Amino acid sequence: MTAIENMRSSRAAAFVLVLLYAGFLGCWAWSGMHLPERIATHFNGSGEPNGWMSRSANQTLMLIFGFVFPVFMIGLLYATRFLPPFLINISHREYWLAAERKLETSDYLVRHSLWLACLMVGLVIGIQYSMVEANRQTPPHLSLTVFLQVMAPFVVGTAIWALVLLRHFRKPPSP
Repeated sequence: MTAIENMRSSRAAAFVLVLLYAGFLGCWAWSGMHLPERIATHFNGSGEPNGWMSRSANQTLMLIFGFVFPVFMIGLLYATRFLPPFLINISHREYWLAAERKLETSDYLVRHSLWLACLMVGLVIGIQYSMVEANRQTPPHLSLTVFLQVMAPFVVGTAIWALVLLRHFRKPPSP
């Protein structure tokens, strides 16, 4: 990728991330109006609740988790520019983390982490939505369909993200 393509990719990912965070805040506010005071927050394999929380505790937890979870991943990959190569686990580390390529490699990891953060925010939105749907029922019940609608895009998206990462760090060209 050229420097301009890298910048466009970063801007696109950052733009999508900002839109998703706006969507997350909207979903978070909406869910606060639609959840009962005591909500089921954890469910067993049959969709029956086995963990409960107050609405205010859940809203606080989800707000923190929704922001910290994705930003932590971006920060972790940003830190690769400061870490010694032996602490960074990528394919063909000696090549990609050589002094003349380390900054470029770290920049790629940060750009790529923005897309992973997008997937993470999308997952948190889905989790919040699924809690509202589960708690609308009496007694609360998490539908397998809703669970799969939330998890499938995240799992597929994460698999694609990982494949792109592996492809990027494939065997370096021979000298």
